[in-house]
This record gives sequence, structure tokens and C-alpha cells, in this order.
Amino acid sequence: MKDGSMEQDKLVEGLKSLGIKIEIIPKNGVEVSEDAVLHSSFHHLGKDYTVSLSLPENMIDSMVECSSKYKDLKLDMDAILEVIPEYIFICDKEGKALRVSASWKNLWWHGGKDFFEKSVFEVERDQVISPSASRLALERNEQVQIVQETNSGRTLMVIGTPIRDENGEVIKVISVSKDITELDLLKKQLDKERGKNKRLSLQNPGKDEVPLIYNSDAMSNVLVTAFKISKFDSTVLLLGESGVGKEVVANHIQKWSKRSSQPFVKVNCGSIPENLLESELFGYEAGSFTGASKEGKAGLFEMADKGTIFLDEIGDMPYNLQVRLLRVLQEREVTRVGGVMPKKVDVRVIAATNKDLEREVKENRFREDLYYRLNVVPIAIPPLRERKEDLLPLIVHFTELFNRNFSDKKIFSPESIDILQRYDWPGNIRELQNMIERIILTADYDYIEPSNLPAIFHTLKEDPDESHVLKNEQAVQEYKEDTSRADSLVIQNYRKVGMTHGEMGLYCNIIVSQQENNASPTVEDLAETLQCSTRQIRKWLQSLKEKGFLIIEQSFNPDTGTAKNHYNFQPLLEILSKI
Repeated sequence: MKDGSMEQDKLVEGLKSLGIKIEIIPKNGVEVSEDAVLHSSFHHLGKDYTVSLSLPENMIDSMVECSSKYKDLKLDMDAILEVIPEYIFICDKEGKALRVSASWKNLWWHGGKDFFEKSVFEVERDQVISPSASRLALERNEQVQIVQETNSGRTLMVIGTPIRDENGEVIKVISVSKDITELDLLKKQLDKERGKNKRLSLQNPGKDEVPLIYNSDAMSNVLVTAFKISKFDSTVLLLGESGVGKEVVANHIQKWSKRSSQPFVKVNCGSIPENLLESELFGYEAGSFTGASKEGKAGLFEMADKGTIFLDEIGDMPYNLQVRLLRVLQEREVTRVGGVMPKKVDVRVIAATNKDLEREVKENRFREDLYYRLNVVPIAIPPLRERKEDLLPLIVHFTELFNRNFSDKKIFSPESIDILQRYDWPGNIRELQNMIERIILTADYDYIEPSNLPAIFHTLKEDPDESHVLKNEQAVQEYKEDTSRADSLVIQNYRKVGMTHGEMGLYCNIIVSQQENNASPTVEDLAETLQCSTRQIRKWLQSLKEKGFLIIEQSFNPDTGTAKNHYNFQPLLEILSKI
């Protein structure tokens, strides 16, 4: 091509001045420049030629950005980062922010501009976060999962994943965060309650070997009663559904009692065949029946002498044996099967049943005289669905227990805990314990989200917006009744502009709090007032913001290093004024 015209030479020189390099080389084994981004070939006058085209990087970028495929991909990425609820942070190998999700910006003062002006290394040194998952992923050259604290008081579960080029070199890190502040606060509250609940064990130090896990007043009353009567030998009847913890309470009555060092014999009256139960309870003499031991055998009542016997599922005891049990309770003596001489026994009796014994008496399935003999100190243990306050401490306890047992480190997300707390647990604590074990064993990830829960919970996912309508209706009504604060424009027209009843209740609570306290309430305060999760509050706030009704203004306190929100509803009032 050296024989080309002057115009061609000028064209080539002009292209070179723009950074564009074109080479036309005969196909004679000469290697094409490695910088070339485009290769082609053609045949001319009996010869084959190769054409290579090299472009400057900025020009390639401009060409790519003009591509329809690139525009579609960018549009998709922008849309994903705008709506995804997870907090996404992408940085380069120097730790400088490249892209973030819209939700991530809401975590930080001024939208997290520090991360764009500084590297994650500098931001961490400034104690904005501690530690940085991106920094750890860059330093360790591997995926990391950490719990991160922010200077705004948030607690995040962060997974930092390094992105590599074709040579295996890390070029970026993508960090995905979940806000677990609510769970962290709940755990701290649980620790506080655990301290309060030590009062029972402190009254009898060294004997509370099995942990008592509860946080409800109902269960507190049960255990206070159990502790009071443990010092006496009166017969106790524990009532409650299967799985509520009757045996656990019986264990503690025995451990708190003066008989704690003596035998504690447990009998499940429903699990022993009727033809064997009599000889098991009362014993038998030698040769009293075919197959009997030549020496005879002491019964369980004799074995429990000086101690305590726990008769579980007493409601399932055969009717014909109930009269023999009645005699033991009345006379404090037993007569072995095949024997004639009674033997005195000193036994404290604790019985338990999941049946309604009063109804069993009326239907002639349980002796009335035995019922009154057992019903000296009845203690009713409520089902788990009636003491929801106990669910969180039990969930945390069983999670920690099975994490230790299986050398694991799994944790439930606040959303998952919310779902578990809304389930009725018909099998009570036993069902809860088995379910937590199952989830810990089968979950693929350490952070257990609603999608990782068994199918039985799927219908409980995501409370609808109207789930807290009753509390919000009360807030709206109180707002209407106080004419000094009432804004009739909002009250009469909020539905017309697309506000939900839940959002209206939130609006009323915020306005009342701002006017009474001259300050905006925190998300936690709003959640407590409306009796819902902080996640639901944030969902309503985000919805109001996206609808253009609310501006969330942040003020930063440099002394405490924390940011506070102020809620400005002026855009809503302006929209309503045009109706």
C-alpha cells in the first residue's frame, strides 16, 4: 500500500492525529499489533491483506456508550440499583466508590458522599464504619462476611465479594449489606431481661442447671408460684398443652425444693402399657404373676422414697388404676402387686396433663376424688401463642444452642424473626425447638432470610400494609379530635392522592410528635407507638418519599457523631392544596 495516493497518506496521518491507527499488511506471516481492537482482511489484485484498527480508550468508551445494547444494560443496572432493597456498594481496587444502590444512600449522612471523596480505607480510619468489608475483601483476596457498626448507630450484616479480571487480579469489590439493627437491639434487650430473670436462680444459687428462657409476665408468674410452693411438700398439678414446658417447670420445682438431693423419678403414664403400669408404679411380690422375678421388684413409688415422683400425662392413666393411686396419695403407702402388707413411702407428687381434667371427670373418664386430691396447687402454663414475648428469647436461645452443637454461626434476619413470631406454634416450645434445629441444619447461608424458611411459613411473609390498621385508625381518630392540630385538608383528601391508611396513621403520629416535642420521633419511637416493626415504618417512609409527599432532612451532630431525621410534609400539603 506504499504506492497509495497522497490523499490516502493524508487521511492516515489525520486519523493518527486523532489517536486512530490503521495498518494494512500483506498476509505474509507478519503479526498484527496487539493493540488492535478490530481485524479484517480483503483480497486485492491477487494478494491477501490484513487490516487492523486501533482506537484510543476514550473513543472506545464513547462508542460503547452509544451502543443500544450498552444503553439497555445501563438502564437495567440503574433500575436495579434504584429499587433493590439490599444495600449495594461497589468500589474499585483502590477502595473508591464506583456505584451504589439508592437504598444504600439512605443509610448515610449526605447520601454517603464521604465514600466517593475518600477510599474505604480512609472512611474506616475516620470511624464512619467499623470494620470495612470492602477493605477486608481487598486485603484477604477472598469473600468476607462481617457485622459492621456505623457512626449513625446502625448495625449491618455485610458480605464483600471480590471481582477478578481474566488474570485473576481483583479489580473491584461488591458489598451487599442487610440492616440488622432491629435484631441487634432486640438481642441487647434480651440480655437485659436475662439479667432480670436471674432473680429466681439467685434465690437458690447453684441449683438452676437447666436455663429458664422467658420474658413474659405470664411465665414469670408461673415460675414465681412454682418457686414459692417448691419449699413445701404439697401435691402440684401442672396444666397446659403439649410442649409448653410442664416437665421443665417440674424439674425446677424439684431442684428448688428441700428434696433436691433425693431421687427424682419421672413416669409417663401414657407411654406404659396398661398391663404393665400397675407393677411399674407399685412393684410386685415374687411369683405374683407369670414371668415375675423370683425376688420381686420395687415399684417407682418405692424408688422415689424421700424424693419426688413426676407423673406426666396423668390424664391418660387407666381408670381402674386411679383408685390405687388415690390410696397412695391419701395413706402415703403402697402395696405391691400380689402382696398384702402395705409399705410406707415419703414421696412428693408432681403431676402434669394436657387434658381438661374437669371435663374428663364429667365424662367419667377420670375419678373425681383423685382429681381433687391432685388439684392441691394447680399451675396453668399458657401456650406459646398467648405469651409471644417469650418467642424472641427462645428463638435466640435455640439458635445459639444449635450453633454451638453444630459448630455453626447462623443468624435470623429481622424479617425472618417477624415471621416466626407471627406463627401460632400449636406444638409450642417443642415445635419451636425442633423447627429452629431444622432451619439451622438446612439453611444454605449464615444469614437466614424469609426465603430460607420452610414452606409452612410462606403464607406469613410480608405483612400487608393494612396489618396495623387498628392502631393507625386510633392515631387518625385522635388527630381528628384535636382541632388545634387537625389539618382538615389532609384528613379529607389523603385517599384521593394515593396515601394508604397505614401511611396516614404514620403521618398523624409524626405531626403530633413534632408539635408536642418540637422534634421528630425516631423510627424506633414510631414502631413502638404503632406496635409494628421498624422495617414497616421505613417501608411507609420510603413510600411517602417516592410518592413525592415527604422530604426527609438530616442534621448531623458532630459531638455525638450521629444523624437525626426531620420529616417535612410540605410537598404533601402543596399537592393537597391543588385539589
